Amino acid sequence: MNAGILPMALLSACVGLALSFASIRGAWLSVAALIVIAATVAGISLPGDLGSSVFAGAWLSVIATAALAFMPGGLRDSWAIAAGLNGGAWVGALASLSPQPAELLYILPLALSFLPGQWLTARGHAIAPKVVLSWIVAVASLSFFVSLMPTPGYQPDHME
Repeated sequence: MNAGILPMALLSACVGLALSFASIRGAWLSVAALIVIAATVAGISLPGDLGSSVFAGAWLSVIATAALAFMPGGLRDSWAIAAGLNGGAWVGALASLSPQPAELLYILPLALSFLPGQWLTARGHAIAPKVVLSWIVAVASLSFFVSLMPTPGYQPDHME
């Protein structure tokens, strides 16, 4: 779960789906922030030993971003932009650690998932983006908590 394009894709889609509950202006500003910050951070060479910390931060960010969809009264523009900045930083960090940072180009369009999400929300089907976000939270939670458990054979133990 902590390899390849999946963490970046889930985080980008999570930001987009959370933006289903923001204003159209806030959503576009958030997506712009996500793209700019992700491209900037991806250009920074992060040390490889930060990998587990970056994955943990990214999974926690997915959970926090998904929670924004459940804010009463919708998602204010300031929170939407903050979600884009935060998502962009973690997506960029994941891309920086990836052996193929160009994968970033494939996942950034997932942030545009706010377009069908807002369409569904405007027609009284706000439950659909929330259900998908809850599935994403389940995947992120499992990935985060499984990464905390030492797996025999993957980390040195007291027997070595």
